[in-house]
Amino acid sequence: MSPRKAFAVAGAVLCALALAGSAAVAGCGIDPRVRVEGQASHDRASPAPAQTAAGTPSDLDGLQVLREDPRLGTQATSAIRRCEHGRFPVYSEEISLSGDWGHVRLVAVTVYTCPGRSCGYEGTRGTYVYRLSGDRPGERVYAHEGAGSRVEVRDAALVLVRPEYRPGDAASCPTATRTTPLRWSGRTLVLDGA
Repeated sequence: MSPRKAFAVAGAVLCALALAGSAAVAGCGIDPRVRVEGQASHDRASPAPAQTAAGTPSDLDGLQVLREDPRLGTQATSAIRRCEHGRFPVYSEEISLSGDWGHVRLVAVTVYTCPGRSCGYEGTRGTYVYRLSGDRPGERVYAHEGAGSRVEVRDAALVLVRPEYRPGDAASCPTATRTTPLRWSGRTLVLDGA
């Protein structure tokens, strides 16, 4: 065999070995008894403690709760007007929040807009969340003000719901909403993964 032919054969063998090695690295030909894993777990952020939420309508007068909030003041609460049927557009919900750290009772007071909007959008002006002390609301632990925003329980989780506008949406009629989980930090509610 000529040196040129031997060199060509050796090159072909080396090329075949390289291709076989890259196939094994890509996952072809891996021994089925070998388990391939990702990065070591210490490189990943540890997940937040599991929390579950349950909500029930509250007997508390939501407007009175807002009026007693020293951070809101009378100017903000006096802007809430009665609707045509004579009632204030305020809804209160008691929330039971449980997790690895224990149990917390909250009350969420949501201010709505009066009915009669032209689109199917459920209008809100914001939600204020207070920690319950006995049967009375204590300090405010979360608030989100803005058209269309509210705090509610969905699928056993406490979430902040906000409007999501698409091109062509009117300011009063967003196409959809988006949710962000809320998490108890030990003192307040915080957005989880916003």
